[in-house]
Amino acid sequence: MKDNSMQMSPAERARASILVVEPEGLERNNLRTALRTLGFGSVIEAPTHVAALDKFNDRKFSHIIFDAKKTNYPMKEWLSKVFEYDATVIALPSSANPSVDDVFDLLVIGAKGYLVKPFTIDTVDQAVLMATKGEPIAEAVLQARDRNEALVAIMMSSLDKLATTYRQSLQFETAKRELPRALAMLKRSSELAHTFAKGGEDGLLEALERFCIERSKGPATRLGRLRKRLSGTRAPDSPEA
Repeated sequence: MKDNSMQMSPAERARASILVVEPEGLERNNLRTALRTLGFGSVIEAPTHVAALDKFNDRKFSHIIFDAKKTNYPMKEWLSKVFEYDATVIALPSSANPSVDDVFDLLVIGAKGYLVKPFTIDTVDQAVLMATKGEPIAEAVLQARDRNEALVAIMMSSLDKLATTYRQSLQFETAKRELPRALAMLKRSSELAHTFAKGGEDGLLEALERFCIERSKGPATRLGRLRKRLSGTRAPDSPEA
């Protein structure tokens, strides 16, 4: 079952204008070659993050793929400056170690995913696709008490959406067409959680246990909340419904 909403058409790829920020010449060349092989129309390069900011004075970019290693320009400050130039640009950090705190902080302020080094044509394509078509995560992250809680909340929200879409797909053709997208979102959120969870898998499992326990303490549905409220106002000697 193909999900067209999670694909980029040849026309969309041709219209894309991508700025690649990579200090290593060989990696910069390989990334440019991969993007052009994938059909992306315009690929501009910058060897440094400072030089990349100057590029925004000359043209508009749909995407920016940038090395997330620390430089003499703090990455959070630099990415915030990028968004000042263009709040709509799709920012995609690349890193050989995406689990580090710095990369996660970039997601919080608006990056749309991450590209793991060393990359292949397939991983570049998937990273750009998910950054372009996937749902943002920053809002859920900002509302959570800690990182692991945020990651679990994102993952469980994706699971809820998939379950709801599946139930609806048994009756409606439109919902059936949404199933691949919902499944892709669950897969992405799971990968995100495993990559960025503090304390690794054990930390993630602990946060998942806490989340499920807290959710089980109260009714999750409107009907359940109504029943709980009514049971609280019922007289002590009233018979059970």
